[in-house]
Amino acid sequence: MQNNISALQVYSILLLSIGLLNHVILIPILLDAAGRDAVVSVGMVLALLPVWGACLVYIMKHKGQQPFRDWLQHHFGKALSVIILVAVSIYIWLQGYISFFYSVVWTHSTYMPHTPRYVLALLALACCFFLATGGLRSIAITSGILLPFVVILGFFVMSFNFKHKDYSLVLPLLADGFAPVWRGSLYAASGIFELVLLLFLQHRLIHRPSFAGVLFMIFSLAGLTIGPLMGAISIYGAEEAALQRYPAFEQWRVLELGKYIEHLDVFAIYQWISGEFIRLSLSLFIIADVWKPKNRTPLLLLATGTLLIAIMAPISDVRFLQFLKTMYFPSTFVLVIGLTFLFAGKTWISRWRMRGS
Repeated sequence: MQNNISALQVYSILLLSIGLLNHVILIPILLDAAGRDAVVSVGMVLALLPVWGACLVYIMKHKGQQPFRDWLQHHFGKALSVIILVAVSIYIWLQGYISFFYSVVWTHSTYMPHTPRYVLALLALACCFFLATGGLRSIAITSGILLPFVVILGFFVMSFNFKHKDYSLVLPLLADGFAPVWRGSLYAASGIFELVLLLFLQHRLIHRPSFAGVLFMIFSLAGLTIGPLMGAISIYGAEEAALQRYPAFEQWRVLELGKYIEHLDVFAIYQWISGEFIRLSLSLFIIADVWKPKNRTPLLLLATGTLLIAIMAPISDVRFLQFLKTMYFPSTFVLVIGLTFLFAGKTWISRWRMRGS
């Protein structure tokens, strides 16, 4: 128990980790899929996701403090549990890879264009590997230090950019009917669905996350999506914002304090790197921990090595975005929904049988 963390600490980890996805990676995809109606997509998802959150809390309530692998074997047997663990491991590995690729490309194209990609990748992976070897408590402590400044900077850029914003550009909504809203809702939900990580981390927590806590996280993550969406549209317009590769970063580039203080986008680097540092470290940790090995180091090395190989593959930015839109987000949407119904259904059946006996 001394190495376990509180629910508040895991929320700080997930706000940084999932926040990077919702606040940065999802924004151009949402704008491309739904335009200004992306705001409605997030709102619709926000209205429906508390039901999914209740299912997640129901599963965690009856799972207890069992490690995820033990719980799977008890309810599904060894063969099916291995299949589920492989699917979960691939999902978490892809979480780390996608944000890692995105961050390396962004770093290389914005402020370190002359540094080879493999150098950036090696430095980042080395830092994340050592944080992951320190365990979840080390990740939680690091998150607790980084998160307050990330939040303060977020409110800072939002407040001082008001003079550049014209919220009439957000209207009209639903000009093309509900089709764009439906397209955008899949991506908006896929980001918040990463809260399923709570299920894999539960045995490392002192107390089980409550429904109120999960609800707080759903609303917070939705807010992290709506904020930069509204900001990008109100500053640049829906059409121009949809053409931008990094809309959240572009909002930092127009920020200025008075006549003489500009180029404050350096603070965006702190925000982005903080989120990526925690996200990649958490992915490495869960990939190793979910298999419940006696020694996590070999699995950590395997995950780190495959990430390094994958990041050096010659994949264009356009093909990478197409992969996210057409394969990754639709597939993970189906995976999380499927696992939620499978786990909730099996939990209910097991309890029903216990009552019957």
